[in-house]
Amino acid sequence: ENPFLGNRALRLCFDRPDIFRTQLRAAFRASVYGNLWLMFPMVASIDDIFRAKQAVFEVKKELTDENIAFSPDVKLGIMIEIPSIALLADFAAKEVDFASIGTNDLCQYTMAVDRLNPAVNEYYQSYNPALFRLIHLAAKSFLENGKPVCVCGELGGDRLGAAVLMGLGVRKLSMNISSVAQIRKLVNELPMKKAEQIAANVLALSSAKEAEQYLNSALKEILS
Repeated sequence: ENPFLGNRALRLCFDRPDIFRTQLRAAFRASVYGNLWLMFPMVASIDDIFRAKQAVFEVKKELTDENIAFSPDVKLGIMIEIPSIALLADFAAKEVDFASIGTNDLCQYTMAVDRLNPAVNEYYQSYNPALFRLIHLAAKSFLENGKPVCVCGELGGDRLGAAVLMGLGVRKLSMNISSVAQIRKLVNELPMKKAEQIAANVLALSSAKEAEQYLNSALKEILS
C-alpha cells in the first residue's frame, strides 16, 4: 500500500532480472561513446551492492563472449537514501566508486514520514540533526576512501541546508535552477572554516527547531 516501502528501484531490478540485464547491457554498450557512471538507487545493504555488482559482472562477461565492445572504465555508485546504508557507508565506500546522498528520501526514511502526505508534514524535518548526522557519516566515509560524494535533493538548494553540507565536506550539490543564484552567493561568501564550524555545531544540537534557529542566526549576514 505504501509504494515508498515497496518493490521499487533496485529491489524491482532484482525481482525482474530480465529487465535489469537489458538495461545493463544497453548501458555498457553505450559506454563506448562516452564517460558512463552507473548508480544504483534504494540500496539498503552491502548484500544489495554485491548482488548489483554480480549482475554487472555477468553482463560484462556476456558482452565479452559475444565480442560486443564496452568501456572498461565504467564507474559504479550508489544512492544513499536509506539509513541502513548510511550507517554502513564505511563498508559501502570500499565496494563502489562514488555515492550520491538523496536527502529527500533519506529524510523520509529517517523520520518515518511520507513526504507527500500533508497530514504529517510537521514530521518531515530537513534540519533534524539526526539527518545531518547520517549525511556526515556517509560523506566522511566516502571522502576518507578518496571516493566522490555528492548530494541530490531539496536540501542542496536550501541555503541553510547547503551551508551545513559544505561544512560536512560535500562539494557537489544538485538543485532546481531557481536556487542556483542564492546558493552561489552562499558558496562565494561563506568561508569554508566557518561552514565546518557551523556543521559541527548543528551536529551537536538535539532538535530540528534548534538547528533552524541556530542556522538562521549564524548565517544572518550572508543570507540577508
